[in-house]
Amino acid sequence: MKISGLLIDLDGVIYNDSQPIQGAAETIAWLQRRQIPFRFITNTTMKSRNTLCKKLSAMGIRVEPEAIFSAAFAAGQYVRQFEKNRSFLLLTQDAKQEFYDVEQTGENADFVVIGDLGDLFDIKILNKAFNCLMQGAKLIALQKNRFWLSDGGYRIDAGAFVALLEYAANTESVLIGKPAEKFFELAVSSLNIPADAVMMIGDDVESDIQGADRMGIRTCLVKTGKFREQDLQNSPVKPSFIIPDISHLPELLQKINS
Repeated sequence: MKISGLLIDLDGVIYNDSQPIQGAAETIAWLQRRQIPFRFITNTTMKSRNTLCKKLSAMGIRVEPEAIFSAAFAAGQYVRQFEKNRSFLLLTQDAKQEFYDVEQTGENADFVVIGDLGDLFDIKILNKAFNCLMQGAKLIALQKNRFWLSDGGYRIDAGAFVALLEYAANTESVLIGKPAEKFFELAVSSLNIPADAVMMIGDDVESDIQGADRMGIRTCLVKTGKFREQDLQNSPVKPSFIIPDISHLPELLQKINS
């Protein structure tokens, strides 16, 4: 079956932290000219969709917030479905914009929502979250990535802090972002295209490739961002396609759809 729509990771595929990946802007412009629908699907939890749009615009990529499906946005939708949704948010101020109409509290919370706080993570805020969990709050993890690639090298990601809270409070988190099946389901449904006509483009074998494969979505691994050959070799799931970087995507799509 031909590929009719795309799910595209941001960090590691379109850019590395603040540095655009060569050919990314040209590839997205190529997709837009041909009216090939796509969604940027990202576990980035430090920025709102509006801020991500501005970041992309500065790199020559112009999209509306609706084209970005982020873990923070999906988590905001998730907690809104509950009548009681007082939330303690371990998020940056920018990411909290996705929870604009959710009551935010540090006590008697119904949910503890954890994303990546970067250098703002400390024992005080973790203990505050721990106490909310011990009082009955449900733990919501926007993602469980172990590490990410910054301008300064590899950095510990939010997954380590999720694991810490799960262990300390003897609880399991509800995972919202990749590789959660529901996250992929919602992203695919927003395209109005059958899953078997969609392809996921990512740099992370675990969250991008394995997550999409479980949904019957074809996958394309790029050798940029956090890609490591040993991760690919150790993965029980192999990508449908492998390309050096996203600039090779138009050629791949033309080959698949010819």
